[in-house]
Amino acid sequence: MARLIVDPLAPQGAGPDTVWDGERGDMAVAPLSEPGNPQGLLARNPLLTAIVLALESDARGARDPLDPYAYDVRGWPGDGFDVDRSRGEAPLGSTTWLAWRYATDDENAQRVADAALVALKPLQDQGALGTVDVSASADPANNRIRRFIHIHRPDGTVLYSGPYAGLWDALRAG
Repeated sequence: MARLIVDPLAPQGAGPDTVWDGERGDMAVAPLSEPGNPQGLLARNPLLTAIVLALESDARGARDPLDPYAYDVRGWPGDGFDVDRSRGEAPLGSTTWLAWRYATDDENAQRVADAALVALKPLQDQGALGTVDVSASADPANNRIRRFIHIHRPDGTVLYSGPYAGLWDALRAG
């Protein structure tokens, strides 16, 4: 049986909207007892779920410059036909997964920070998020790049501020 992991950004004690099985996330179904939404998609933390999906889903990437014949560009198939840019929509996910192609250095850390900003931009464009600041630092000794994300609501209050390793730290702790 798969081990379930709570969204990395979900408030303590709140049920997750996305359920992680140790390898991938999926939408959770609301129980029959959910008022007004029996057996619909669970939506207790819709904004936090949108942030996690934006940061943890693999957006379409460019071909590997070192191996142009490799065909791992990933991405959500719906992005090819169902993106309404006039409503602030953009392809789902982040290109953070491309970081494995490069050394664990400051240049790659900047690439990771930029990928997070691009992934969260549609939520800003739609008015769901206010300011978003992302920094990243390389830790070559541990072969890791650490992200620090600061997200404000449109009214300026802090929604999340701190390190964000996402699913990977949640898996290690679980």
